[in-house]
Amino acid sequence: MERNKRNAQPIRRTRLTRAEWEARRRRRRLRRVRNWVIFLSVCAALVALMTSAILWLLPRVRLLFAGPEEYQPVAYDLSEYIFPEDDPYLVLVNGNLPLEQAAAPALAETGTEGVQMEQQAAAAWQEMAAAAREDGVELVLMSGYQDEAARQAAYDGWVQYYLDEGLSAEEAEALARTVVPEPDCNESGTGLAAEILSDGYDTLDTGFDKTQAYRWLTAYAAEYGFILRWPADRQIATGMAYQPWHWRYVGPENARAIRASGLSLEEFLALYQQTDT
Repeated sequence: MERNKRNAQPIRRTRLTRAEWEARRRRRRLRRVRNWVIFLSVCAALVALMTSAILWLLPRVRLLFAGPEEYQPVAYDLSEYIFPEDDPYLVLVNGNLPLEQAAAPALAETGTEGVQMEQQAAAAWQEMAAAAREDGVELVLMSGYQDEAARQAAYDGWVQYYLDEGLSAEEAEALARTVVPEPDCNESGTGLAAEILSDGYDTLDTGFDKTQAYRWLTAYAAEYGFILRWPADRQIATGMAYQPWHWRYVGPENARAIRASGLSLEEFLALYQQTDT
């Protein structure tokens, strides 16, 4: 053992040249810079993620603690309303009054990909959606104008749904007509009807009327010419099931008057047309 110790040679450190020493120092600096870049990138990503989460969560927390936001609708006055004869925006299409025109209306883009509406209705929709957005409400246009094939498919889909539920063909067709009219009786062919939901609620069901978007529409849609087409309390008059997502463009003056009357479109037109005669 002692001999091994005596024979052991001391380890000699190789002395670095100046160039090698500079190269090593540069590598160390690059490693430090790289590590800092990675660290700061991770921090930035975490901050961005947390910020997005906070922005998503804040309005929901506010709604949870503050309760539903209430909107104050304008009180409309019917005293100065003059019923416009032959107003194309008051066209009535339902189970008793089918579409008279086969040609599509003059359509325009709505800002929603794949969805068009009649030109004036499309402009009104975009104005209304922008106003809602300023109030923190993101309206979503699900559908507008529908050609005959789309209307037929919608109707057939509901008939099939009720057939699958075990109803007879006659019963299925009768119930389907209360949800989606037959193609020739569906006002979606005018380009004036709109199915509207909101960001965060994308299901066409009556639960939509519990949303902030529905409350906003109820308060302000008439200002932009839209009415709730098939209200819950007018189902006998309309012959249609309550659909809080189904809105109809009739023009601002007409919409305000209909809103003030509390009537459905069918009742409103019957009242004023009878008065004029």
